[in-house]
Amino acid sequence: MPSAPFSIVDVFSTTPYKGNPLAVVDARGQDLTDTQMKLITRQFNLSETTFFFSPTLPGADFKLRSFLPYGWEVYGAGHNILGVWWQLAHANLLDFSKPDTRAGSTEEFTFHQELGGEVVPVKVIRQRTDPNDTPQFAIAIRQASPKSHAVHTDPSAVAAVLGLTASDIGFPSAPTLLPQIMSTSTTHHLLVPVSSVDALNHAVVSRNKLVEQLDLLDSRAHGIFWFTPAAGSGGVATFHARFFSRGMTAEDPATGSAAGPLSAYLYRNGALKLNEEGKYSKGKFLLLPLIKSQINESCNGVVPS
Repeated sequence: MPSAPFSIVDVFSTTPYKGNPLAVVDARGQDLTDTQMKLITRQFNLSETTFFFSPTLPGADFKLRSFLPYGWEVYGAGHNILGVWWQLAHANLLDFSKPDTRAGSTEEFTFHQELGGEVVPVKVIRQRTDPNDTPQFAIAIRQASPKSHAVHTDPSAVAAVLGLTASDIGFPSAPTLLPQIMSTSTTHHLLVPVSSVDALNHAVVSRNKLVEQLDLLDSRAHGIFWFTPAAGSGGVATFHARFFSRGMTAEDPATGSAAGPLSAYLYRNGALKLNEEGKYSKGKFLLLPLIKSQINESCNGVVPS
């Protein structure tokens, strides 16, 4: 029986069994069908499972395919991409002979991934303070510019998805702020502002109601991302958020494809003010608006032992 090695990587954490787990399957040399990949993904039952293959397009180092437990294939730039490149680096499957830049013990490399028929760059940062030590890696990817889509004009229906009331939708400072579909690349999510951290934490998603509302608004939408401003320290603007996808059996601990377009949503709805340089700043907080520039998703990872 054919077999394929795999790893479980905890993305956004350097502590085993924390962060956002990703199953990474080495599918090189395996002729896996879509059905087999979906069945394997369902067996892992994690937020996402990413398979990596030898490339089929010029200029790519690896071909990637990612799936949700319910069988959806996803192409967005988030933990499904960060985790597999961290694992490729960690497993010494990348050519580190030609760094783009070198500064002290830190080197930066550019590789290219094939995903959804496109070839895009990925930054891998390697740091090694001692030649005999295991190097530390961080990964950076650039999301596609965010786009705004349909606005949900029925707060009561959205609140019912979360087990909240219509009065919980919107910010105290912007009570008329409405939920809206936002996207980066081909990944679409419903972004929902809620009134308080208490409302955010008490929300319980009804999957059936979520699917119903997403299909009514935009059938391309994967999940619901609800968020609220929270007290920061030292002048740092802070938001708390949670995410649930129709394609998962449990809440997703983190999702870059929803968090990435958040600042664009806030800016375009008048909840984020820019200075004359096109930036938003408050104390130590500095945010490059996604409406004018793309952001970097970065991660460190760990393979639980």
